[in-house]
Amino acid sequence: FYQDAFPVPLVTGSLAWLICKVIPEPHNQQAHDLFIGAVVAAWADSRVFRDGHWYFQDAAKELRSLHYMAGGTFYLIGDEVKAK
Repeated sequence: FYQDAFPVPLVTGSLAWLICKVIPEPHNQQAHDLFIGAVVAAWADSRVFRDGHWYFQDAAKELRSLHYMAGGTFYLIGDEVKAK
């Protein structure tokens, strides 16, 4: 799908979307295949992000993001831990 004023496709079903503009850095791009970008627009699903905060601990399991750790191990985000 597309957002108004941005001619780039976005993936349906994601929890958040970023549209970035590449900041030209020829050395990094050629030597390291590294591209640096500036975020020009951002959106998030209100079921997991509102009032400037992520609320995965309250989200349904199918709305939790999946993270690869190593060795074929993945984790679903969601358990909140606060530092004192």
